[in-house]
Amino acid sequence: MTFYTYSYLKNQNFTTSYLRLAILTVLLIAAAVVFLKYFRNRTSVKYRDLLVIFLTGSLLLIGFQFQNFSILQNNKHNSSNVVGILQRIAKQNGVSPRDLQTNTTTASDQMLIRDSRQHRYYRVLYNDDQSGFITEKINVQLTKTKLKVVGGY
Repeated sequence: MTFYTYSYLKNQNFTTSYLRLAILTVLLIAAAVVFLKYFRNRTSVKYRDLLVIFLTGSLLLIGFQFQNFSILQNNKHNSSNVVGILQRIAKQNGVSPRDLQTNTTTASDQMLIRDSRQHRYYRVLYNDDQSGFITEKINVQLTKTKLKVVGGY
């Protein structure tokens, strides 16, 4: 069973998106430089070909980045929802949010919350329109199940 820590959910690292943005920026700058060189020397075919290559690569990366951006926004939204839930549960139970862990990165019904300090488990149950939730303390019987904690303690 995998649990994600509060700090992992709060500080998720999205470096691949930033790396794609850096590559896209470099490609667009290179395309601008090649365009200026082509504009100065219109008889040279190599600058026109380079311009087409850089613009095609930039358009492909823009398409990938746009698709990735919507996924990234969705993941950030889901993580912030779970972080908010962990903060409310911590406040209700008088514990630090850093001690809480959850078994999912998206807010969902039947989500389990683990208090790593006091070794307590809570289940989150949403109402019908998903506007509120209740938590109930549960006893979890782990038989030969290894707990994997993502994000450290």
